Amino acid sequence: MRVGHIGCRWGDKTRWYPWPVQHQRIIHHASRMAIVTLVCRISGYIRDKALFWVLGAGDLYDMYRTANRIPNAFRGLFAEGTLHAAFVPSLSQALATKEGRSEARDLLRGLVATMLLVVGGVVALGIVFSPWLVRLYAEGFSGTPGKLETTVLMNRLMFSYLLLITLAAIFQAVLNSHERFLLSASTPIFFNLTVAATALFLVPRVGRPEIVLSFAVLVGGLLQFLVQLPAVRKLGFRVSPVWRQISSPGVRQVLLLMLPGIPVLGINQINQLISNRFASFVGEGGVSYTYGAYRVTELMFGLVVVQLTTVLLPVLSRELVDSPKTAPDTLLRTISIVGFVTLPAATAMAFFSRPIIGLLFGGGQFDSQDVSITAATLTAYAFSLVGTGHVKVMAGAFFAQKNTKLPMWGSLIALVVFTIGSWAVVDRLGTPGLGWANTASMACFAVFLTLLYRQRYGFGTERVAGVYPSLARQIVGSAVLAAILWLARPLVDDVDATNLWNAIRVGAALGVSGLAYLSVVTVLGGKEMNLIRGAIASRSAR
Repeated sequence: MRVGHIGCRWGDKTRWYPWPVQHQRIIHHASRMAIVTLVCRISGYIRDKALFWVLGAGDLYDMYRTANRIPNAFRGLFAEGTLHAAFVPSLSQALATKEGRSEARDLLRGLVATMLLVVGGVVALGIVFSPWLVRLYAEGFSGTPGKLETTVLMNRLMFSYLLLITLAAIFQAVLNSHERFLLSASTPIFFNLTVAATALFLVPRVGRPEIVLSFAVLVGGLLQFLVQLPAVRKLGFRVSPVWRQISSPGVRQVLLLMLPGIPVLGINQINQLISNRFASFVGEGGVSYTYGAYRVTELMFGLVVVQLTTVLLPVLSRELVDSPKTAPDTLLRTISIVGFVTLPAATAMAFFSRPIIGLLFGGGQFDSQDVSITAATLTAYAFSLVGTGHVKVMAGAFFAQKNTKLPMWGSLIALVVFTIGSWAVVDRLGTPGLGWANTASMACFAVFLTLLYRQRYGFGTERVAGVYPSLARQIVGSAVLAAILWLARPLVDDVDATNLWNAIRVGAALGVSGLAYLSVVTVLGGKEMNLIRGAIASRSAR
């Protein structure tokens, strides 16, 4: 096996870590997937921008977001989350032999039958119990005449989306098992553009926009399902359900593999429920403001944390198995690199929240007041990115140690802290209170995982001491970044709309402050940029 190396300076020593050079097709798929992922994120932004432009942060957007959130809560349990993770290994194992192809076909048709039965039942129950579900998620809507009832109507119309996206996830698993990644990864684009086009071209022209938006969700889900159907059939699979296969060993195995992932996903969905419930009591726009701010932090998490950990965590997992003595160095180095990016990103979101929100979402019905309130909410959410990034790394370290229970307990602690914090401050602070509660909960989660990992597996005193200079450099660099952005605020405080001139002004301020941050950290002796470049180059060479 060919092996490449990357030199990593840590403290006073330079260590060389092996990075295997193999499986060129993985990199081929990864590079193409990166492009598709970027296009998906752009289409997601277009969808959000269109909805904010047409609806603003008003009652209709609050209702749409809540009605859509409820079936999506079950989506993580039945679709891309646990189902995909459980079905792909089972299907790939069956496809590994020529004799297993018939078994794979039966497994697919049996799983389709099972999901039609199970998820169809959930959809039916969701439609029946929609008034109670909506009240659970948004009891505060009852203070506005007709708002709760309209949300129930929209939720009932949207609930069938859950079944469509579950079938789409099954098809995605089939395509991925045959290394056909691009089509399945691109399906969100069809959904996003359908909703965006409906918002821009139909909603302003109809008398019942809530119904049109609800059907747009169904059409988008149907497209996600249909665009994959020809490709699945071309691979030799029939997709009609076979009811007798429901009790087959293969289907039972998939269902059993789904079970361990449900608790963590369930905790995440409870967190969304609590956030939406508290936001509904803030008044008109409460859910909309919270969603807008959270989407920006979510975008940064996807662009920064997920990309970095995709490169770094597999190396950590390998070293925990192959070279446990050097694994603590790799873990601490990974923590430092993630902090090197998340701390300045969070600082920028906190100190430049108004021009960022104004540039991304401002204009149309999303007026200056909406920009200001959403920006204040983003300021509160901003530093949760640091905690979330740290949690992502530490949870990966626990998983590499085959310990999945402690991260789950940590997520429970975070949920409790978030709930108590929201209860304590939302009445006084409004939607920014949700952001501060979320930031506090992620900080507690990060501290919990770090202390327990140190107690159980250890970092080494000398190794931990090497982190402090790195952290100090990042704090000083972020302080310089914050000062530059603060001085630039008067030049961009009037950014309330998406246009080229505003993009140039905001981009220039962020670019200058970002370069200042990198310069300060480098002058003070930071090597994180070299580590990131080396990790990416090594991954590209494989």
